[in-house]
Amino acid sequence: MNTAVLSFVGSVVVFSTVATVPASSQSWPAGITPVRGVVASVSGDVVTVNSQTGPVKIQLGKRLKVYKRTPSDLTHVTSESFVGVTSVKQPDGSERATNINIFPEELRGIGEGSYLMNPNPAQSANSSRMTNGTVAGPASRMTNGTVSTRSGASTLSVQYSGGMQTISVPREVSVTALTPTTDKLKPGENVFVLAKTQQDGSFSTTSIVLIGP
Repeated sequence: MNTAVLSFVGSVVVFSTVATVPASSQSWPAGITPVRGVVASVSGDVVTVNSQTGPVKIQLGKRLKVYKRTPSDLTHVTSESFVGVTSVKQPDGSERATNINIFPEELRGIGEGSYLMNPNPAQSANSSRMTNGTVAGPASRMTNGTVSTRSGASTLSVQYSGGMQTISVPREVSVTALTPTTDKLKPGENVFVLAKTQQDGSFSTTSIVLIGP
């Protein structure tokens, strides 16, 4: 799975197998379990997703919204945008973006935070970092609040609860947006599901992201 997809799941990021993401590395709303896998079947208002830990049945809500990734560009990364940025540490210790995902307003706050996508200390030097947060507003002392270019070098400050990351942005960086789609769920599709845990332990959802075949 490429880094463009992982930036939502880790938010999206990377943001897991069935996919409970550890609380220390991810800030999911209470009662939300992120599930990533392949659609096995869709029967009525129930979708079965084959995750790495086995099949997961999820009840589809009446107000279900399905999102897909669509190409975008840096002009759509503006002040107050909620984004997920995948970055790689450079020799000087700075972070360099490899992918930026723009989230719709209704998904603002999902997966907020900054953390290594591979927490293994032995591999940390080569690990990508996932940062989900809001593009810093004009009051930020670190940037002008959007993608700013100074002496040919662009930077982006992403603010999240408890901190901020300033990330260099190359001109060729991949930018995608999560947009609503009328496409129907079908077997074989890779999906990322924001599942709500019910009192009986079952799952339901009103948000599903298509992340490729």
